Amino acid sequence: MSLTEQPKRIIFFILLVLMANTSVFASPNSDFQSWIPVNINAKLGDQLRGFLEFQPRVGNDMSHLTAMMIRPAIGWAINDKATLWTGYLMSADSISPDSDTYLIENRAFQGFTWKDTANDKQFIWEVRNRLEERFLPRNTDPSIRWRTRLRVEQLIPGGAHWSVIASEEIFFNLNNNANNAQLQTGTQQNRLYLGVGYRFAPEFQVESGYLYQHVWKSSPVADQNNNVWMTNLNLNF
Repeated sequence: MSLTEQPKRIIFFILLVLMANTSVFASPNSDFQSWIPVNINAKLGDQLRGFLEFQPRVGNDMSHLTAMMIRPAIGWAINDKATLWTGYLMSADSISPDSDTYLIENRAFQGFTWKDTANDKQFIWEVRNRLEERFLPRNTDPSIRWRTRLRVEQLIPGGAHWSVIASEEIFFNLNNNANNAQLQTGTQQNRLYLGVGYRFAPEFQVESGYLYQHVWKSSPVADQNNNVWMTNLNLNF
């Protein structure tokens, strides 16, 4: 297979995944969104790490800014694979998909990542765990959430700077929220992602692909299914 054919086949596969979910687009409890995270990773010392994320989310069938997130964090590298993290998130979320009124969520989080390679560094995998304390509007007690993500990246043989990326992330609420029936103990949401990446330089990578988000709701509210086109800008210093 030639270099030019490989990215085309990957993109074609992603389009097939999108077509398989066309029934979700038609559901009243679904949305087509665009997420554009900008992730900055910095090595601040031998073991000290810094992280900063800006993430706008455009929803309501990609017609309205529905969320904006800012997430700084500090990490401590135990070794070249494992890092401990602590950080903060501020999120402004619209009260409805087409509303210009936004509610502010403040969130503290602690995390642990393990990143490793295989197959002569052609295959990269990472496990990320986070414990989040979510201070939500109109709630006095925090909502506690655990999330785990597995991310894999396969460099395309002979594909220069191209790679295929996939991830799976699941969220669990660890306590009941007295003021929100949709934030009770149990599985809260799942995110499945498939995309392609292109590394312009060791410090700069762009990846883009399809993310399917399923959010479980308590009866009588129907579950939420979102189709998301996500484009990440990853900067490493």
